[in-house]
Amino acid sequence: MDYTLFKIRKLSLRVSEAAKSLVSDYLLGLDAMGVAEDVIEGEGFDVSAYFSIEMDLNPIMVSLKDYLLFLENNLLGFRAGNITIEEIDRTNWEVWKNELKTVRASGRIVIRPPWEEYLPKEGEHVIEINPSMAFGTGHHETTRLCIQAMEEIIENRKVRNVLDVGCGSGILAISAVKLGAYEAIGLDIDPVAVEEAKKNIARNSVSHKVKLLCGYLEGVKGKYDLIVANIFAEAILLMKKELYTRLKDKGVLLVSGIPVSRRDELISGLERAGFIFTRELKEGEWIAVVFGIDKNSN
Repeated sequence: MDYTLFKIRKLSLRVSEAAKSLVSDYLLGLDAMGVAEDVIEGEGFDVSAYFSIEMDLNPIMVSLKDYLLFLENNLLGFRAGNITIEEIDRTNWEVWKNELKTVRASGRIVIRPPWEEYLPKEGEHVIEINPSMAFGTGHHETTRLCIQAMEEIIENRKVRNVLDVGCGSGILAISAVKLGAYEAIGLDIDPVAVEEAKKNIARNSVSHKVKLLCGYLEGVKGKYDLIVANIFAEAILLMKKELYTRLKDKGVLLVSGIPVSRRDELISGLERAGFIFTRELKEGEWIAVVFGIDKNSN
């Protein structure tokens, strides 16, 4: 009997709270079958990623170490411990997978993994997301906050086109068109995420309304009614001028991935760039912030 059929590799490292979601998202973009976060009281979080036993983890280790170095140089409060790899019984992974259930992201959006069924109620939209390779399953607070804010924005104003910066699994772009936006563009620098988003867009039958770009914001053409960026605060602040120039007059910017501790820094930074703070949503230790813009007043 080939006992490797029952094995899987678990890659783990301990990180500070400021880094846990960023590291989890990155590992999901490196072909991880899934990622789990465990609170270690007083010491931070253990982030564990699960990989096929056949996968060569050497290039993944190199990529992860480069990313950790980037975070160390750019993220306040960043800490990371040693990376460990162990072989575990596949049944442990199946237990984790069974815990990843259907989740309500907003009043009208319900997100389910492929292995779960959900019968939508009147007015609901069910989005199927494969969580195996890219961030955005709906289980993280920042994703839910974005979808909740988008639902309100799209219900209360005319939103023809949406730009999703750092689209990951494509969940926000898909949600935008399900909620009523005419079209959406998903942008990500990670080609793995873009490929996975393409599959999610197809499985949710919105390929005619959602297009994907692999690259940086500087290469995006056009202007948008709504720009969504569920990424970390440093990246948002670095892109603030590009975000401003790509919003239509009276457009809306929605940003998330923001720890409560970075709230004031983020808001003041974007206000200096010409954005107008409108409101914020909070869940746990995370916030999403909505900004208006009035270019005619400049």
